[in-house]
Amino acid sequence: MLEDALLIILSYGLLGAGIKYIDQAYDIGVFDKGIANMIAIPSGILMAYLIIFDSTSAIIFLAIILALSITQKIDAPAFYIGTALVISIPVLFRDILQIEWAPFGILIFSGILDEIGNDWADKRLNKRLVNHKSMKNNNGFLNKLGEKFFLNRFAMKLSILVLVVFSVFSWIYLAAFLFFDFMYIVVERYSFHIKIYSISR
Repeated sequence: MLEDALLIILSYGLLGAGIKYIDQAYDIGVFDKGIANMIAIPSGILMAYLIIFDSTSAIIFLAIILALSITQKIDAPAFYIGTALVISIPVLFRDILQIEWAPFGILIFSGILDEIGNDWADKRLNKRLVNHKSMKNNNGFLNKLGEKFFLNRFAMKLSILVLVVFSVFSWIYLAAFLFFDFMYIVVERYSFHIKIYSISR
């Protein structure tokens, strides 16, 4: 049981790192796009495997994919490859897929909220960097709190926490999702370090 939990947590971490690597390769060009495309294949297969054989992972990852699709955030060739793998492989195993619709709906909604809120927070942050004075009257406590909340995409994290508290999900999935997010952030910060270093040279 402990070994299974560790494998799930490790798998989520690998997916978080892989997804952000792909994202930064296409968004800011710090990583090789060819490698990003290659990473998309094992990442898609790993995610599909989790979706097929683990019902909670199926709910979490399919909700993320749907939320990204609805908010039009799947926008790079590597993500098309990974998404196609994730969607097509489970279709072949649809008879064994088990989806609980209530938590699935909650996570889709929170995923959409995270993406829309993240766009809003990014725009505010960019405006403040460009023209600090114009944001002075629009930077109260609630706006600051909202920025922090959505820059870190807390809606889905809180939703998973609530589902764990009410025993819909096991604690393993909260730990796994937080590790997914941790590895995502590690790769993101590393990519910005490379970007700043290359500019400074």
